[in-house]
Amino acid sequence: MNCRTLFFLLTMCVLTLTLSGCKKEKLYTVSGTVSYKGELVPDGSISFVPGDSRLSPQGASIKDGKYSAQVRKGTMTVRITGSKIDPNQKMMDGSPFWTDFVPEKYGAQSALTVEIKGNQTENFDLD
Repeated sequence: MNCRTLFFLLTMCVLTLTLSGCKKEKLYTVSGTVSYKGELVPDGSISFVPGDSRLSPQGASIKDGKYSAQVRKGTMTVRITGSKIDPNQKMMDGSPFWTDFVPEKYGAQSALTVEIKGNQTENFDLD
């Protein structure tokens, strides 16, 4: 076997192994609403954190109480942040002052969980 043939075969093996390891993970659309004490969260974020720490969280922005995220299958811890305009405060330049109003117990310290089984609607009414 000559060097060119050997190089070609080795290149094809490397490409085959590389491409076979790049199988795209199936993601599902999870969407819904988020409210706190009956008020839709005007601006924030929602994260779906898998139990396996080797996997990265997936999430989306919350806008006017609505979100839509692409999430892998499995049991997820749900972390939610939310902010709204404080009508009693302004920034130095006169722009609105945004304040966090969703408690930390729904953020980094969240105990909320959800089972992702496919495309689904998940509404979160926090108190």
